Amino acid sequence: MKRLTRHLVSAAVTALALAGTAQTSLAAATPWAEDTGGRMRVILTPPSADGTINAALQVEPDPGFITYWREPGESGIPPQISVTGADDARMEAIEYPVPKRLKIAEVTDMGYDGPVTFPLTLKVAPGSLPALTVTAFIGLCKDICIPFQASFDIPAKASAFEETPVDKAILAVARTSLPESPSDDFRVEEAVLSADGIRLSLTLPDPDAAREITLANNRGYVVEAPDGKLKDGHLVIDIPLTALPNDADPEDGDWLLLAKSGDRAMETPLVIKPDRP
Repeated sequence: MKRLTRHLVSAAVTALALAGTAQTSLAAATPWAEDTGGRMRVILTPPSADGTINAALQVEPDPGFITYWREPGESGIPPQISVTGADDARMEAIEYPVPKRLKIAEVTDMGYDGPVTFPLTLKVAPGSLPALTVTAFIGLCKDICIPFQASFDIPAKASAFEETPVDKAILAVARTSLPESPSDDFRVEEAVLSADGIRLSLTLPDPDAAREITLANNRGYVVEAPDGKLKDGHLVIDIPLTALPNDADPEDGDWLLLAKSGDRAMETPLVIKPDRP
């Protein structure tokens, strides 16, 4: 039943977004586009020699509002960004700062309850100064989720890509908020599915530090892992299948794991292998 709720919310939000009139902002560094619940804008730096543009989507929810991570949970709206324009303009990547667990109506979602900057990588033909349109669609949620879509038109002018010290600092700070990739001292050693549940074994940088392990499935739900126990230098966690929604199949969909240990955070795709004799 939980998954059905997520699909209904997502369908309704998408319909509202398509029916509404998108706000458009012309770029220099783009002005803020504002709506009920918050505002957003795009920062761009000049294209490099190979046509790479480092950029970012800044989102500032109003007090009491939140916005969402890449796998937001059953009721959230993940950021959706597209790029169109001349010179083979395209979106190459969006990166997501470390989110928080957010309790909304007894449901756990993943997102941000304050200002957040999503680093973007755009690509254009080498040697060009392109005209671009960056379109962003997010959710700003309090008691209900409000879809917010804005298009930012960037003309093919040098002034549209002027890099300021403030813009560079915002982009640099945004990158410090990203989770780590797995490393020798912070990684998943094993993820096994049995008839009883999912067993995880992790290496943590500081086994004694405060920790939080969250699993997210792209079918629209989040699983809060129990605290687990230390065994032979690893953290071992047993997640019962009852922790998943009633209609969820743990072998269905793509899993993502977010682990926090002290002041560090690591994110990785999670492959859960069946426990076969």
